[in-house]
Amino acid sequence: MNILLALRQSPAGRTPMRLVLALVLCAGLLMGVVDRLDPAFAARAASAGGNLGLLALNTLPAVALLLALWALTRRLLLACWLTLLAIAGLYAANAAKIEHLQTPLLPADLRFFSEPGPALELFGHYVSFEMRHLLPAAAVILFTLLLWNRPGLPGLAGWRRLALGAVAVVATVTMVAGSGPWKRVFDARRLGFEPWALAESTTHVGLIGALLMYHWELGGGDVPRADREAALALLHDHGPALRARLAATAAGEPAPDIVVVQSESLFDPARLRDIPSGQYLREYHRLRKRAKAGEMTVPTFGGGTIRTEFEVLTGVPLDTLGGLQYPWLELHRHDLPNLASVLSRQGYRTTAIHPNSAAFWNRSKAYPALGFDRFLDIGAFSKEDVVGLFTSDAALTDRILAELDTGGQPHFIFAISMENHGPFDWRPGLDAERLSRLSMPERLDEGGRYWLGNYLYLLEDADRELGRLIGALKKRERRTLVLFYGDHLPALPPVYHQLGFEDERDAQLQTVPWLLYDSARTRPQRFNTRSWLLPSLLLDAAGVHDEPYFAVIDTLRSQIDLDDRELDGTEQAGLLALARLQLRGELPSLLDEALAAEPAAQDEQALAP
Repeated sequence: MNILLALRQSPAGRTPMRLVLALVLCAGLLMGVVDRLDPAFAARAASAGGNLGLLALNTLPAVALLLALWALTRRLLLACWLTLLAIAGLYAANAAKIEHLQTPLLPADLRFFSEPGPALELFGHYVSFEMRHLLPAAAVILFTLLLWNRPGLPGLAGWRRLALGAVAVVATVTMVAGSGPWKRVFDARRLGFEPWALAESTTHVGLIGALLMYHWELGGGDVPRADREAALALLHDHGPALRARLAATAAGEPAPDIVVVQSESLFDPARLRDIPSGQYLREYHRLRKRAKAGEMTVPTFGGGTIRTEFEVLTGVPLDTLGGLQYPWLELHRHDLPNLASVLSRQGYRTTAIHPNSAAFWNRSKAYPALGFDRFLDIGAFSKEDVVGLFTSDAALTDRILAELDTGGQPHFIFAISMENHGPFDWRPGLDAERLSRLSMPERLDEGGRYWLGNYLYLLEDADRELGRLIGALKKRERRTLVLFYGDHLPALPPVYHQLGFEDERDAQLQTVPWLLYDSARTRPQRFNTRSWLLPSLLLDAAGVHDEPYFAVIDTLRSQIDLDDRELDGTEQAGLLALARLQLRGELPSLLDEALAAEPAAQDEQALAP
């Protein structure tokens, strides 16, 4: 405050120098706040000089914001205060995401600001606001208003204000675009930035610097180009089996209805220590005795439903996208080959159901482009359907059954549940008596029991609705396939910390249950798999054999055991290339080249002396 008084009383000729001095002091304050809040600087074992340089890099974007706000308001102290609030909010969001999902913020997380309503409605459940927070919040608002009411600095007017605004705009635009000197300043090799290692890169670079560099690295938003040679090599290695499969014709049976249920945060608690097998998910364990079922590896943990959703719909690994983490948000193209478009060509009606806002994860734009005829979001449900915080699985089951009862052509329904979505440290409206009957491991403290109790309560609902759905479908005349699976483990940090897992692996490496049930046939089979392999299993069960990519993947499953083993480098490269060719619409021509060339090569070999 004394700085501003001195500025206002100083001679006009000395004002610019004092403004520069005040700006330097504000930048130093911002640097100190970044140093205090960014976990990277506490974790780094570098020298003080190295930390100082990294601090300066992480403060540069904040200084650009400061300049913009200063030019806009002509109030330096207000601009500095608002920038400090923005930095504090950024680090608070990062801390919350790490606590619940064990992963730092990404640039795509900030895209929720483009449509903040749905995001605030969901993520607001993770923020607890108590009466003791009221006074600090009121103080922040009051202080902001006091700074706003102060007059602007007389030295910042006319051409000086325009020049400052121009500097801020140029700095921000070039920084976001990664042009000019910025990529040399934020040198990825020198700073140890590796886009495939999210947490490690944020620790090496700092949160603000990592967000900027991830934006440069992954901001293209397109499917990377494929290594055609790697794809050709893999196809040639399995040419006879692939040609036989692609030449096979369908049996001509009536097309079944297909229901896919992606169950929010579903996993088997028996993976935890001190919880007996079969104590929970009883309907699932009963039904898997007459179905294909097992454990499944998914590409996310604690959240990020969109990642598992992407793999199951498209049949390609998330790694295909070269580091993109939120496909419907980050990809420029949405008309990707997927289950909805495949089954539409087979004469199916296609419906997506998810009792959340259609705008969340950009599904309102992505789903129509993917080929869904209809998308029923939260507007198709009522407030009476809510259990705890979100729409119940019972209401979702009712909607699925109602949709299946309409029309005569086969129907594909892709449903994503919401009832068991986190947070689990706050769940109003649950039946206290039912909660008290839940059996809890003795090693859990009171907090752990509360988290796990809320989760198990909602898990029982999901499991019961699986049994009810399949029970109803068995009574229908039309054959129905039900693919049911969990999208990821729930975020239960105190439970995982206190109990641990039976296999002694980290929570991020645990698997989730899956089940493929056929209402007309009992074909029990147990095996583990990966989420991106489910579409090929589903289409094979439905008798859809003329979709080249899925037929190729299903054949390769039997040839090189894609389900449950680590692939070698050649296999991994070939599969990645095939997946990218599929998404880019380039696979058919390569298949013709690869599988037509082999017989000719064999003929030449037979004619050779």
